[in-house]
Amino acid sequence: MKKVIAQIAVLPILCVLVLASGCVYDDLSSEIVVTETVKISLDEYRESPTLGSAVVCDDFADRVYKLLEKHDSSVKDIKSIHIVSGTYQVQRLSSDHDWVVSSAVTIKRQDVPGEPLDDGPATFVDMTDQSLIAAKGGAIYADLNSDGVALIDRALADLVMGEDPRLILTMEGGTITPEPTPTDPLSFMWRVSVTFQVVIDKSPPGHDK
Repeated sequence: MKKVIAQIAVLPILCVLVLASGCVYDDLSSEIVVTETVKISLDEYRESPTLGSAVVCDDFADRVYKLLEKHDSSVKDIKSIHIVSGTYQVQRLSSDHDWVVSSAVTIKRQDVPGEPLDDGPATFVDMTDQSLIAAKGGAIYADLNSDGVALIDRALADLVMGEDPRLILTMEGGTITPEPTPTDPLSFMWRVSVTFQVVIDKSPPGHDK
């Protein structure tokens, strides 16, 4: 009876250790599920009523490799990798009055600058009547467009195969209310965060994967 009670007492301790590790164990002896977030900044300065800026994101591979190193794993141990969420937030808003924007964030893949696109462009997020002051208050979970998500997932899958995807996020056109002018310009920064999930095989050496 004492042995049974002791075993029951150990279970909560094991659960705490698993949660504290920063990852979820799908099977304590075979795989772990981990997440990583890539943050991308787009600066905007406008004296006219349209948005339009682009930024290159080429550190997906670096983030994945660091994640694997942290868990003593390699690319060949990845069972799956895909996007799970995205957020956006406004930082460094220059004006005290509010601005309302409608625009689309598109994403494309161009591994070699100046060469033809490898994939895309595709819409990642559609933004409608977004208050910049409201977005300055905290990160907003975006309703991700399936085409943009699929493009990033394809890039991540190719990363596992040894490629080095280079993604470009662009704020396309859109409108700004009230309209910025040279005497009342709009200056701010978008902070876009993309979170992806990686399932890593942690089977013991010699175990069939």
